[in-house]
Amino acid sequence: MKLILPLAALLGLAVSYPAGEPEETVPETAADANCLKPPQMAHIIFHAAPVQYDLTIPADGQMHPTNNGLNVNLIDMPDFNIWQCDFVTHQPVTMVQQLTYNNPPVNQYAVGPPQPIDGVTCRPTCIPTYSYCYRNNTYIGACCNGYCAGDTCKPWRNF
Repeated sequence: MKLILPLAALLGLAVSYPAGEPEETVPETAADANCLKPPQMAHIIFHAAPVQYDLTIPADGQMHPTNNGLNVNLIDMPDFNIWQCDFVTHQPVTMVQQLTYNNPPVNQYAVGPPQPIDGVTCRPTCIPTYSYCYRNNTYIGACCNGYCAGDTCKPWRNF
C-alpha cells in the first residue's frame, strides 16, 4: 500500500502537469527546412560607372528602398540568385542577366539605360547552400546562393 499511494500521486501529477513546448517537426526536404529558418540575406552591389554602393536585405518578399540616387549600370549579387529579386526603377528598364568572369563567377544584371534603383524585393523561395536541390531524381527548387551541381546546392563564392 505504501508503494501504491506515492505511485498514484506521481501519476496524478504527471497527468495534471501542463504539456511542454510542442515538438519541432523534422523537415522532409531542404525546401521545408528553409521555411523553418529566418530569411536568408541577399548582398547586392550596385555599380554606377566609377563608384558603387552595397546593400544587404532579407529575402522576405518585402520591398526594401535603396535610398540612393546613383545611375546604376550593373548589379552584382555574389551570394543570391539575381532572378529571385525584383528591382524598382524610375522608368522602364532592360536588365540582362550575365555571369562575371570572376572565379567563381558572380550573378550580374546589366541595367539599360543606367538609372537609379529605388527598391529591391527578393523572394525567399529557394534552397539553402549545401542542401538538396534534387532528391530521388526529383527537382526540389532553385538554389539561393549558387547553383545546383549533382543533387546539392553549391555556393557561387564565399562572401
